[in-house]
Amino acid sequence: MQQKSVPLKKSTPRESGNKRMPRYAWLHQTLLTDIESGKYPVGSYLPTEEQLSTIYGVSRHTVREATRRLAEKGMITRSPSTGTVVNSATPIQNQSVYVSTFGSMDDLMLYTAQTRIEPFAHETILADQDIAQQLLVPLNEKLVRLHAYRKLVKNDLLISYSHIYLNPAFKSLKNRLKGNHPSVFELLKTEFNQEIVKVHQEVGACRMPSQGIQALQLKPDCLALRITRVYFDKSNRLLAASDNFYIENNFRLITTWQKENE
Repeated sequence: MQQKSVPLKKSTPRESGNKRMPRYAWLHQTLLTDIESGKYPVGSYLPTEEQLSTIYGVSRHTVREATRRLAEKGMITRSPSTGTVVNSATPIQNQSVYVSTFGSMDDLMLYTAQTRIEPFAHETILADQDIAQQLLVPLNEKLVRLHAYRKLVKNDLLISYSHIYLNPAFKSLKNRLKGNHPSVFELLKTEFNQEIVKVHQEVGACRMPSQGIQALQLKPDCLALRITRVYFDKSNRLLAASDNFYIENNFRLITTWQKENE
């Protein structure tokens, strides 16, 4: 859905009234004020990096540094496929909230690069009816299931309890999911020359599973955002899947659609 464009008006750092302020700091404060005042409303797109550079008379490096600080405050989310979306009119004080924007495979790749899986148990199972339906595989399909935590790379924030499912042909990947490891995307490609070409995603609300409550030491009956992602190769064979139970209030998912030019 195309957001309404915001009228562009050229500005310069001289308007700040503080010539000693670094340009990135001035731009950060100016953009923050513009967002708070409604010049760039919540749900709208910021102008592009090139446009911001022209509007405010600064370099693109300055724009990147200023917007990075806004992103750290939770006020904007940057996506390589859809642009920069305004999330909040004020800085989000609770920095334990992770905001993820999914609009394309590139966004999903970025997400996997920003998080890490930390398995703590594994087992080989046969898919029952629920798992077969969830993962789009035949009944009694043999799978390797990992029980894991998902954390952010930048600060080790714990955001989910996850089941990671692997095609048994790639079960050795479980030994690589340690420390600051590459994503499953990368490992499948580098270790087995397997490329993910299709992703099926399902999102729903549920209660955190009892295993997750115990593993994460959460309060009983807490809620979770459940996001299941199944990864297929070009022959529609399941390579891997993740069934993620995101901790209540620790995760926010934003998806933006935009109509293509006809």
